[in-house]
Amino acid sequence: MHALAIYTPYDLDSSVPPPLSDFGWRFLAEGDSWFTIGSLNPARNSNLLFEMVFRRTACVVNCAYPGDELRKMVQMNRDPRFANLLAGRAARHWDALLLSAGGNDLIAALEWMGDTVPRCQRLLLKPGEWGDPALGPARYVCDEGWQTFARYLKENLRLLVELRDRGPSSGVPLFMHGYAVPMPRPAGAGLGLGPWLWPALRACGIPQQDDFGLAQVLIGRLAAVLAECAADAANYPNLHVFDSTAIALRPASAHSRGASGDWVNEIHLTRRGYAKIARPWAAGIESTLQAWYGF
Repeated sequence: MHALAIYTPYDLDSSVPPPLSDFGWRFLAEGDSWFTIGSLNPARNSNLLFEMVFRRTACVVNCAYPGDELRKMVQMNRDPRFANLLAGRAARHWDALLLSAGGNDLIAALEWMGDTVPRCQRLLLKPGEWGDPALGPARYVCDEGWQTFARYLKENLRLLVELRDRGPSSGVPLFMHGYAVPMPRPAGAGLGLGPWLWPALRACGIPQQDDFGLAQVLIGRLAAVLAECAADAANYPNLHVFDSTAIALRPASAHSRGASGDWVNEIHLTRRGYAKIARPWAAGIESTLQAWYGF
């Protein structure tokens, strides 16, 4: 098995660029902190790309950075490096695209809770709006706002597919991962990053005993939207989504402020946690690629 060799767009401009043609698989990646956060403190944590292994040699040019959102990935003026390598002057044929997206979009949407924000723009209901207690943690979710969020994700993902199909990598497989369910807790990543869910739930008055259940509902709904897109071959051709919620992880302890279970902070995994998702995802990617390319 071969570990994934990881390069940045800047490596391609160096006096000795990486030998991409020497690898069996060549990927272009874009996304959020599940592809990047380990670079902030490699000795302490990791990311999905660090833990991927393949039967053939494989490399990736990684355009991801912490906090990235799907809308930024598809706007050429927001991330010109990715757009240029995919469909611009520096474009080449990539065997597949790897995408880590949706998690930061969900977190950003949870922050829209001001008094003047209409229901169609909020993911969570205010205390006076909560539904029937029989609904469990789902009683806190604003369905109108979720429909808006789902349309936003679908449209931006469709635009990303269109960007793929403008260049020499038109039609190649696009692989996305889902997200594991985090325990909302006051555990940031350092350097002023996070926590993320914890303050949003506290601002909405969510009872703390429902924190994990609500996280399950939100991550489950996100997974369902991504799965719906993958099943819609007409609008999202050759999109493949890995359901990370199906992977058994050790949950973090509620209220813990540091590494706990398979989590290094509130929303990022430890090296072992990422490996639990990365290894089966990589195996699925390679199986799909072998079938797609016929070897």
